[in-house]
Amino acid sequence: MKSAYFLTAVGLVACAGSGPAPSIGAVASGSGATSAAAGTAATTTTTSAQAGNNLGLAAPSKATVDVATLDFNGDIRGKCDLHTNFADDHACIPAPPPGQGIQIHIGPSNYDDPAEVAKFIMHPGQESSECFTFRTPNAENQVYQTEALSGRAGTHHIITAVYSGDMPTGTFGPCGGTSMQIGSLPGASKAYMPRSKVAPEYANVGRKVDAHSLAQADMHYFNFTDKDVLREVWINLYYPAQGAQVTTYSDQIRGFGGLSWFNEPIPPGTNQVYKYECPIKGSGSIMNLLGHYHAHGKRFTAAIKRASGVSDKVFEMYDYLDPATFDYNSVTMNPAFTDVAAGAVSGMLNVQEGDLLQWECHIINDSNAALSYTNEVKTGEMCNIWGYSIGIQPIQCDIF
Repeated sequence: MKSAYFLTAVGLVACAGSGPAPSIGAVASGSGATSAAAGTAATTTTTSAQAGNNLGLAAPSKATVDVATLDFNGDIRGKCDLHTNFADDHACIPAPPPGQGIQIHIGPSNYDDPAEVAKFIMHPGQESSECFTFRTPNAENQVYQTEALSGRAGTHHIITAVYSGDMPTGTFGPCGGTSMQIGSLPGASKAYMPRSKVAPEYANVGRKVDAHSLAQADMHYFNFTDKDVLREVWINLYYPAQGAQVTTYSDQIRGFGGLSWFNEPIPPGTNQVYKYECPIKGSGSIMNLLGHYHAHGKRFTAAIKRASGVSDKVFEMYDYLDPATFDYNSVTMNPAFTDVAAGAVSGMLNVQEGDLLQWECHIINDSNAALSYTNEVKTGEMCNIWGYSIGIQPIQCDIF
Protein backbone atom coordinates (compact mmCIF):
# COMPACT_ATOMS: atom_id res chain seq x y z
CA MET A 1 0.00 0.00 0.00
CA LYS A 2 1.48 3.30 -1.07
CA SER A 3 0.43 6.17 1.17
CA ALA A 4 0.70 9.94 1.02
CA TYR A 5 -0.12 11.91 4.16
CA PHE A 6 -1.17 15.54 4.07
CA LEU A 7 -1.83 17.21 7.42
CA THR A 8 -2.98 20.50 5.94
CA ALA A 9 -6.32 21.09 4.32
CA VAL A 10 -6.64 20.37 0.62
CA GLY A 11 -9.30 21.07 -1.92
CA LEU A 12 -12.01 18.72 -3.08
CA VAL A 13 -10.12 17.59 -6.16
CA ALA A 14 -9.37 14.11 -4.90
CA CYS A 15 -12.83 13.55 -3.55
CA ALA A 16 -14.81 15.09 -6.33
CA GLY A 17 -12.70 13.86 -9.18
CA SER A 18 -11.90 17.20 -10.74
CA GLY A 19 -8.48 18.35 -11.90
CA PRO A 20 -6.62 15.53 -13.66
CA ALA A 21 -9.39 13.06 -12.83
CA PRO A 22 -12.66 12.71 -14.76
CA SER A 23 -14.85 15.80 -14.65
CA ILE A 24 -17.24 15.86 -11.72
CA GLY A 25 -19.72 17.99 -13.59
CA ALA A 26 -20.51 15.42 -16.26
CA VAL A 27 -23.97 13.91 -16.42
CA ALA A 28 -24.14 10.16 -16.84
CA SER A 29 -24.05 9.41 -20.53
CA GLY A 30 -26.85 7.57 -22.23
CA SER A 31 -29.51 8.95 -19.90
CA GLY A 32 -31.51 10.46 -22.74
CA ALA A 33 -31.82 13.66 -20.72
CA THR A 34 -32.62 16.93 -22.37
CA SER A 35 -32.33 20.48 -21.14
CA ALA A 36 -35.06 21.54 -18.74
CA ALA A 37 -38.06 23.27 -20.26
CA ALA A 38 -40.73 25.29 -18.55
CA GLY A 39 -43.17 22.40 -18.72
CA THR A 40 -40.78 20.07 -16.92
CA ALA A 41 -39.89 22.56 -14.22
CA ALA A 42 -43.43 23.66 -13.40
CA THR A 43 -44.26 23.66 -9.70
CA THR A 44 -47.17 24.53 -7.51
CA THR A 45 -46.28 26.08 -4.19
CA THR A 46 -47.78 28.33 -1.57
CA THR A 47 -44.46 30.07 -1.05
CA SER A 48 -41.80 31.57 -3.28
CA ALA A 49 -38.54 31.93 -1.37
CA GLN A 50 -36.55 34.96 -2.48
CA ALA A 51 -32.88 35.15 -1.58
CA GLY A 52 -32.72 38.92 -1.95
CA ASN A 53 -28.94 39.05 -1.63
CA ASN A 54 -25.71 37.99 -3.33
CA LEU A 55 -25.02 35.03 -1.08
CA GLY A 56 -26.19 32.58 -3.73
CA LEU A 57 -28.61 30.92 -1.30
CA ALA A 58 -32.35 30.49 -1.27
CA ALA A 59 -34.21 32.05 1.64
CA PRO A 60 -34.44 30.10 4.92
CA SER A 61 -37.44 27.81 5.10
CA LYS A 62 -40.51 28.80 7.08
CA ALA A 63 -42.31 26.45 9.43
CA THR A 64 -45.99 25.59 9.20
CA VAL A 65 -46.27 26.05 12.97
CA ASP A 66 -44.89 28.45 15.54
CA VAL A 67 -41.17 27.64 15.78
CA ALA A 68 -41.41 28.15 19.54
CA THR A 69 -43.40 24.90 19.67
CA LEU A 70 -40.90 22.89 17.62
CA ASP A 71 -38.37 20.57 19.24
CA PHE A 72 -35.26 21.36 17.20
CA ASN A 73 -33.49 18.44 18.88
CA GLY A 74 -35.92 16.05 17.20
CA ASP A 75 -36.93 15.27 13.62
CA ILE A 76 -38.35 18.47 12.14
CA ARG A 77 -38.68 17.26 8.56
CA GLY A 78 -42.04 17.91 6.98
CA LYS A 79 -42.68 21.02 9.07
CA CYS A 80 -42.18 23.50 6.21
CA ASP A 81 -44.75 25.41 4.21
CA LEU A 82 -43.54 23.86 0.95
CA HIS A 83 -45.70 22.34 -1.80
CA THR A 84 -44.11 21.54 -5.18
CA ASN A 85 -44.56 19.00 -7.94
CA PHE A 86 -41.24 17.37 -7.02
CA ALA A 87 -40.68 14.39 -4.78
CA ASP A 88 -39.81 14.72 -1.13
CA ASP A 89 -41.02 18.15 -0.03
CA HIS A 90 -41.03 16.38 3.34
CA ALA A 91 -37.22 16.74 3.41
CA CYS A 92 -37.48 20.47 4.10
CA ILE A 93 -36.58 21.51 7.67
CA PRO A 94 -37.45 24.91 9.19
CA ALA A 95 -34.64 27.33 9.90
CA PRO A 96 -33.51 27.78 13.53
CA PRO A 97 -35.24 30.59 15.45
CA PRO A 98 -33.44 33.96 15.29
CA GLY A 99 -30.39 34.01 17.52
CA GLN A 100 -30.23 30.21 17.77
CA GLY A 101 -28.51 29.42 14.48
CA ILE A 102 -28.51 29.85 10.71
CA GLN A 103 -29.80 27.88 7.74
CA ILE A 104 -27.89 27.20 4.53
CA HIS A 105 -30.58 26.49 1.94
CA ILE A 106 -29.30 25.37 -1.46
CA GLY A 107 -32.16 25.15 -3.90
CA PRO A 108 -34.44 27.30 -6.06
CA SER A 109 -34.80 30.86 -4.81
CA ASN A 110 -38.19 31.00 -6.51
CA TYR A 111 -40.14 27.79 -7.12
CA ASP A 112 -42.45 29.64 -9.50
CA ASP A 113 -39.60 30.59 -11.88
CA PRO A 114 -39.03 27.71 -14.36
CA ALA A 115 -35.56 28.98 -15.31
CA GLU A 116 -34.50 29.14 -11.66
CA VAL A 117 -35.91 25.70 -10.87
CA ALA A 118 -34.25 24.22 -13.97
CA LYS A 119 -30.78 24.85 -12.47
CA PHE A 120 -31.53 22.25 -9.81
CA ILE A 121 -33.43 19.64 -11.82
CA MET A 122 -32.09 16.14 -12.38
CA HIS A 123 -33.85 14.12 -15.05
CA PRO A 124 -34.43 10.36 -14.86
CA GLY A 125 -31.17 8.44 -15.31
CA GLN A 126 -28.91 11.39 -14.50
CA GLU A 127 -26.13 11.36 -11.92
CA SER A 128 -23.68 14.17 -11.21
CA SER A 129 -21.39 15.64 -8.58
CA GLU A 130 -21.00 19.37 -8.93
CA CYS A 131 -20.05 22.13 -6.53
CA PHE A 132 -22.54 24.87 -5.67
CA THR A 133 -20.84 28.10 -4.57
CA PHE A 134 -22.37 30.35 -1.92
CA ARG A 135 -21.61 32.56 1.05
CA THR A 136 -22.91 31.72 4.50
CA PRO A 137 -25.79 33.94 5.68
CA ASN A 138 -24.30 34.98 9.04
CA ALA A 139 -23.43 38.69 9.04
CA GLU A 140 -21.01 38.27 11.96
CA ASN A 141 -18.44 35.67 12.95
CA GLN A 142 -20.22 32.86 14.78
CA VAL A 143 -19.57 29.59 16.57
CA TYR A 144 -21.88 26.62 16.09
CA GLN A 145 -21.99 23.43 18.10
CA THR A 146 -24.43 21.08 16.38
CA GLU A 147 -26.00 20.74 12.95
CA ALA A 148 -28.78 18.97 11.07
CA LEU A 149 -28.82 18.29 7.33
CA SER A 150 -31.73 17.20 5.16
CA GLY A 151 -31.70 16.74 1.38
CA ARG A 152 -34.29 15.59 -1.08
CA ALA A 153 -34.35 12.01 -2.30
CA GLY A 154 -31.35 11.37 -4.54
CA THR A 155 -28.83 12.94 -2.17
CA HIS A 156 -25.74 10.72 -2.05
CA HIS A 157 -23.27 13.05 -0.38
CA ILE A 158 -22.73 16.70 0.49
CA ILE A 159 -19.14 17.80 1.16
CA THR A 160 -18.91 21.45 2.12
CA ALA A 161 -15.59 23.32 2.02
CA VAL A 162 -14.70 26.89 2.97
CA TYR A 163 -12.40 28.91 0.71
CA SER A 164 -10.39 32.10 0.71
CA GLY A 165 -10.70 34.65 -2.06
CA ASP A 166 -13.77 35.15 -4.20
CA MET A 167 -15.86 33.15 -6.65
CA PRO A 168 -19.21 33.74 -8.33
CA THR A 169 -22.04 32.52 -6.10
CA GLY A 170 -25.37 30.91 -6.80
CA THR A 171 -24.18 28.52 -9.51
CA PHE A 172 -23.00 24.95 -9.99
CA GLY A 173 -19.53 24.40 -11.39
CA PRO A 174 -16.11 22.82 -10.85
CA CYS A 175 -14.92 22.42 -7.29
CA GLY A 176 -12.25 24.69 -5.89
CA GLY A 177 -11.34 26.78 -8.87
CA THR A 178 -8.23 28.83 -8.14
CA SER A 179 -9.14 29.45 -4.48
CA MET A 180 -7.50 27.76 -1.51
CA GLN A 181 -9.50 25.65 0.92
CA ILE A 182 -9.18 26.99 4.46
CA GLY A 183 -11.80 24.98 6.30
CA SER A 184 -15.02 23.01 6.11
CA LEU A 185 -18.68 23.06 7.08
CA PRO A 186 -20.91 20.09 7.96
CA GLY A 187 -21.68 17.62 5.22
CA ALA A 188 -23.41 14.28 4.83
CA SER A 189 -23.19 10.90 3.16
CA LYS A 190 -26.94 10.39 2.95
CA ALA A 191 -30.09 12.44 2.62
CA TYR A 192 -30.78 12.99 6.32
CA MET A 193 -28.30 13.64 9.12
CA PRO A 194 -30.09 14.33 12.42
CA ARG A 195 -28.87 16.73 15.06
CA SER A 196 -26.50 15.16 17.60
CA LYS A 197 -26.56 15.56 21.36
CA VAL A 198 -23.93 17.64 23.12
CA ALA A 199 -22.16 15.43 25.63
CA PRO A 200 -21.07 17.05 28.90
CA GLU A 201 -17.40 16.49 28.13
CA TYR A 202 -17.85 18.36 24.85
CA ALA A 203 -19.95 21.23 26.22
CA ASN A 204 -17.12 23.67 25.42
CA VAL A 205 -16.38 22.30 21.93
CA GLY A 206 -17.62 23.97 18.74
CA ARG A 207 -16.66 25.11 15.27
CA LYS A 208 -16.22 28.56 13.76
CA VAL A 209 -18.00 30.05 10.78
CA ASP A 210 -16.79 33.49 9.76
CA ALA A 211 -19.16 36.14 8.51
CA HIS A 212 -20.35 35.43 4.95
CA SER A 213 -17.76 32.68 4.49
CA LEU A 214 -17.13 31.67 0.88
CA ALA A 215 -18.08 28.01 0.57
CA GLN A 216 -18.82 25.27 -1.92
CA ALA A 217 -21.07 22.28 -1.43
CA ASP A 218 -19.97 19.28 -3.47
CA MET A 219 -23.42 17.84 -4.15
CA HIS A 220 -23.50 14.28 -5.46
CA TYR A 221 -27.01 13.44 -6.61
CA PHE A 222 -28.52 10.62 -8.63
CA ASN A 223 -31.97 10.07 -10.09
CA PHE A 224 -32.82 6.41 -10.51
CA THR A 225 -36.54 7.18 -10.71
CA ASP A 226 -38.79 7.88 -13.69
CA LYS A 227 -39.55 11.49 -12.70
CA ASP A 228 -37.55 14.69 -12.34
CA VAL A 229 -36.04 15.40 -8.93
CA LEU A 230 -34.48 18.49 -7.39
CA ARG A 231 -30.96 18.87 -6.06
CA GLU A 232 -31.91 20.64 -2.85
CA VAL A 233 -30.58 20.59 0.70
CA TRP A 234 -31.22 22.39 3.98
CA ILE A 235 -28.36 22.65 6.51
CA ASN A 236 -29.05 24.05 9.98
CA LEU A 237 -26.11 25.22 12.10
CA TYR A 238 -27.08 25.63 15.75
CA TYR A 239 -25.30 28.01 18.10
CA PRO A 240 -24.31 26.86 21.61
CA ALA A 241 -27.03 26.95 24.24
CA GLN A 242 -27.43 30.17 26.16
CA GLY A 243 -24.69 30.47 28.75
CA ALA A 244 -22.41 27.89 27.11
CA GLN A 245 -18.85 28.95 26.36
CA VAL A 246 -16.91 27.39 23.49
CA THR A 247 -13.19 27.28 24.23
CA THR A 248 -12.11 24.35 22.04
CA TYR A 249 -12.57 23.89 18.30
CA SER A 250 -12.86 20.49 16.66
CA ASP A 251 -10.97 19.47 13.52
CA GLN A 252 -12.24 17.49 10.57
CA ILE A 253 -11.02 13.94 9.98
CA ARG A 254 -10.71 13.12 6.29
CA GLY A 255 -9.19 9.96 4.84
CA PHE A 256 -9.44 9.14 1.15
CA GLY A 257 -8.76 5.48 0.41
CA GLY A 258 -8.58 3.95 -3.05
CA LEU A 259 -7.18 6.88 -4.99
CA SER A 260 -5.04 4.41 -6.93
CA TRP A 261 -8.25 3.28 -8.61
CA PHE A 262 -8.03 6.45 -10.70
CA ASN A 263 -5.24 4.84 -12.72
CA GLU A 264 -5.66 1.17 -11.79
CA PRO A 265 -9.40 0.46 -11.60
CA ILE A 266 -10.77 -2.56 -9.74
CA PRO A 267 -11.12 -5.35 -12.36
CA PRO A 268 -14.38 -7.26 -12.85
CA GLY A 269 -14.56 -10.35 -10.64
CA THR A 270 -12.46 -8.80 -7.86
CA ASN A 271 -13.33 -9.86 -4.31
CA GLN A 272 -10.88 -8.05 -2.03
CA VAL A 273 -10.53 -6.17 1.25
CA TYR A 274 -8.69 -2.87 0.77
CA LYS A 275 -6.93 -1.53 3.87
CA TYR A 276 -5.76 2.00 4.74
CA GLU A 277 -4.34 3.83 7.74
CA CYS A 278 -3.43 7.32 8.92
CA PRO A 279 -1.03 8.20 11.77
CA ILE A 280 -2.37 9.98 14.84
CA LYS A 281 -0.21 12.84 16.09
CA GLY A 282 -0.78 14.05 19.63
CA SER A 283 -3.28 12.97 22.28
CA GLY A 284 -6.98 13.71 22.28
CA SER A 285 -10.35 12.25 21.30
CA ILE A 286 -12.20 11.21 18.16
CA MET A 287 -15.70 12.63 18.51
CA ASN A 288 -17.37 10.80 15.60
CA LEU A 289 -16.71 8.78 12.45
CA LEU A 290 -18.54 8.30 9.15
CA GLY A 291 -17.82 5.65 6.50
CA HIS A 292 -18.36 6.07 2.77
CA TYR A 293 -18.32 3.62 -0.13
CA HIS A 294 -20.53 2.75 -3.09
CA ALA A 295 -22.75 -0.03 -4.44
CA HIS A 296 -20.00 -2.68 -4.68
CA GLY A 297 -18.91 -2.14 -1.09
CA LYS A 298 -20.06 -4.96 1.19
CA ARG A 299 -18.46 -3.96 4.50
CA PHE A 300 -16.70 -0.91 5.95
CA THR A 301 -14.71 -1.33 9.17
CA ALA A 302 -12.61 1.17 11.14
CA ALA A 303 -10.27 0.52 14.04
CA ILE A 304 -7.70 2.22 16.23
CA LYS A 305 -4.39 0.40 16.24
CA ARG A 306 -2.79 1.34 19.50
CA ALA A 307 0.89 2.14 19.84
CA SER A 308 1.11 -1.12 21.82
CA GLY A 309 0.10 -3.06 18.69
CA VAL A 310 -3.45 -3.91 19.86
CA SER A 311 -6.16 -3.09 17.32
CA ASP A 312 -9.59 -2.00 18.64
CA LYS A 313 -12.52 -2.14 16.20
CA VAL A 314 -14.59 1.02 16.64
CA PHE A 315 -16.91 1.23 13.61
CA GLU A 316 -18.58 -1.08 11.09
CA MET A 317 -21.31 -0.81 8.46
CA TYR A 318 -22.74 -2.92 5.65
CA ASP A 319 -25.24 -0.82 3.65
CA TYR A 320 -23.97 1.80 1.21
CA LEU A 321 -27.48 3.25 0.88
CA ASP A 322 -27.61 3.91 4.63
CA PRO A 323 -24.05 4.87 5.58
CA ALA A 324 -23.50 5.01 9.31
CA THR A 325 -22.31 7.88 11.47
CA PHE A 326 -21.42 7.15 15.08
CA ASP A 327 -20.66 9.50 17.96
CA TYR A 328 -18.24 8.59 20.73
CA ASN A 329 -19.09 10.20 24.06
CA SER A 330 -20.61 9.57 27.47
CA VAL A 331 -24.27 9.95 26.46
CA THR A 332 -24.54 8.08 23.15
CA MET A 333 -25.21 4.34 23.19
CA ASN A 334 -24.20 2.92 19.81
CA PRO A 335 -25.60 -0.39 18.53
CA ALA A 336 -23.39 -3.41 19.22
CA PHE A 337 -21.40 -5.06 16.44
CA THR A 338 -23.14 -7.77 14.41
CA ASP A 339 -22.30 -9.52 11.14
CA VAL A 340 -25.13 -7.84 9.23
CA ALA A 341 -25.85 -4.39 10.64
CA ALA A 342 -23.94 -1.23 11.44
CA GLY A 343 -22.43 -0.93 14.90
CA ALA A 344 -19.75 0.80 16.93
CA VAL A 345 -18.17 0.94 20.35
CA SER A 346 -19.77 3.29 22.86
CA GLY A 347 -18.19 5.82 25.16
CA MET A 348 -15.23 8.15 24.72
CA LEU A 349 -12.77 7.28 21.96
CA ASN A 350 -9.46 8.56 23.27
CA VAL A 351 -6.31 8.32 21.15
CA GLN A 352 -2.67 9.17 21.66
CA GLU A 353 0.61 9.72 19.85
CA GLY A 354 1.66 6.62 17.95
CA ASP A 355 -1.86 5.25 17.40
CA LEU A 356 -3.16 4.64 13.89
CA LEU A 357 -6.61 5.25 12.44
CA GLN A 358 -7.25 2.23 10.23
CA TRP A 359 -10.14 1.48 7.90
CA GLU A 360 -10.94 -1.12 5.28
CA CYS A 361 -13.53 -1.78 2.60
CA HIS A 362 -14.61 -5.18 1.32
CA ILE A 363 -15.30 -4.63 -2.38
CA ILE A 364 -16.86 -7.20 -4.69
CA ASN A 365 -16.90 -6.12 -8.32
CA ASP A 366 -19.62 -8.36 -9.72
CA SER A 367 -20.11 -6.09 -12.73
CA ASN A 368 -18.65 -6.37 -16.22
CA ALA A 369 -16.72 -3.11 -15.97
CA ALA A 370 -13.68 -1.98 -14.01
CA LEU A 371 -14.43 0.36 -11.09
CA SER A 372 -12.53 3.64 -10.90
CA TYR A 373 -12.35 6.08 -7.99
CA THR A 374 -15.27 8.18 -9.15
CA ASN A 375 -18.54 9.51 -7.76
CA GLU A 376 -20.80 7.26 -9.82
CA VAL A 377 -22.64 5.11 -7.30
CA LYS A 378 -22.96 1.95 -9.39
CA THR A 379 -19.94 2.22 -11.70
CA GLY A 380 -17.36 3.77 -9.38
CA GLU A 381 -16.00 3.08 -5.90
CA MET A 382 -14.47 4.87 -2.91
CA CYS A 383 -13.29 3.93 0.56
CA ASN A 384 -13.38 7.16 2.55
CA ILE A 385 -13.63 7.99 6.23
CA TRP A 386 -14.74 11.26 7.81
CA GLY A 387 -15.22 12.57 11.31
CA TYR A 388 -14.20 15.15 13.90
CA SER A 389 -11.53 15.17 16.59
CA ILE A 390 -10.08 17.38 19.30
CA GLY A 391 -6.62 17.54 20.83
CA ILE A 392 -4.76 15.81 17.99
CA GLN A 393 -3.36 17.20 14.78
CA PRO A 394 -5.96 17.23 11.98
CA ILE A 395 -6.09 13.85 10.23
CA GLN A 396 -5.97 14.55 6.50
CA CYS A 397 -4.83 11.54 4.45
CA ASP A 398 -4.89 10.84 0.72
CA ILE A 399 -3.94 7.18 0.21
CA PHE A 400 -3.08 5.55 -3.08
